[in-house]
Amino acid sequence: MSTRSTPLPLPGTAGPHRAWPILAVLTAATLLTVTVEMLPSGLLPVMSADLGVSESAIGLLVSAWALTIAIVGIPLVRLTIRLPRTPLLAACLIVIAAANLLTATASSLPLALTGRILAATAHGLFWALVVSYVASVITAERLGRALAIVLAGPTLAGLAGLPIAAALADVVGWRAIFIGLSVALVMTAAVLWLILPQVPSTMPAGGGGWDRSASRVIAVAIAGGLVLVGHFAVFTYLTALVTQLGRLPGATIPLMLLVFGVSGAVGIAGSGFASDRYPRGAIVAAATLVTVGLAVLALSSGQPVVFIIGVAIWGIAVGAFPPILQTRVMRVSTSAFRPLAGSIVVTVLNLGVAAGATLGGLVLDHGPIAVTLIAVTAAAVGTFALALMRPLNTPHEGTR
Repeated sequence: MSTRSTPLPLPGTAGPHRAWPILAVLTAATLLTVTVEMLPSGLLPVMSADLGVSESAIGLLVSAWALTIAIVGIPLVRLTIRLPRTPLLAACLIVIAAANLLTATASSLPLALTGRILAATAHGLFWALVVSYVASVITAERLGRALAIVLAGPTLAGLAGLPIAAALADVVGWRAIFIGLSVALVMTAAVLWLILPQVPSTMPAGGGGWDRSASRVIAVAIAGGLVLVGHFAVFTYLTALVTQLGRLPGATIPLMLLVFGVSGAVGIAGSGFASDRYPRGAIVAAATLVTVGLAVLALSSGQPVVFIIGVAIWGIAVGAFPPILQTRVMRVSTSAFRPLAGSIVVTVLNLGVAAGATLGGLVLDHGPIAVTLIAVTAAAVGTFALALMRPLNTPHEGTR
């Protein structure tokens, strides 16, 4: 296996390695890990019946995952910052697979929850590493497109991974689904180990992990996090807003989720080009579009067509925003700080889930319009902060 860490060209360009196999295995890994993360939400009835607990208790298996990542992500990256990246990525997948087996064989909710917390611990480290790894092996001019490919995994998990797993659970049982995903994770870890070039730690001897780029990384992450708070404030309660705000029948909820999912896929497909072509402008444009989409929803009360248009705009924007945000964070970070920068973004994403859901829940009793107005406000503040940030002093970025 090659030990070089030279930038990898994307397909169609000359270079020592082909990027497609590397990006493909990393995309498979992100698809599988996010499917594991979301799996209980698609198996609520069967898991609750088997474990003898309520569906809301099974929901703890999802919320505990997000909380664990938010807590352990940064400390774990600091502990492992001097270890080589490829073995560490493979080890994360193995740990997730093993912990997933613990959940699969659990006879009680506490045992299942233990497995989920262990898996989430490795997942938080994996996500911090995978983004910084791509940034280490792909040239800066093509980083946006590369990350868009790898970060398509979560989108595919929502569009295909979770629905397929939920459908198969009715045939083979939920435990078999968990076991099957563990097997797939082990196989992916083996392929990853074989084909990914080694990337040594970029941390200098005696370094503590924090450097001059930390403040810029944190500023971008916090501003982007506010945009995501706005998104999750609405997304968490989208099924309720379909009927209460859009005045659409309950039977259209799956269709609205499909519109949102397909729109998100369109957004992520265009995010890579936008991020590479407009390194600074893309994140401001995507954040602005998130705000606009949420504003259209706020103005759609009793107007189903306007509501559907708002869902589509919002879906496209929020599909594009996370990969653009993570690309931006990698660009403003030094190479030595990238692993920690990746963990900061992962922490912000998970805090955005929790904060957005909590904020939306606090105002939901005041009506659906109140939820959208709070969401628009949070997203607008984040967008304004991103727009005020100065461009990097690099030939590639300029003022774009």
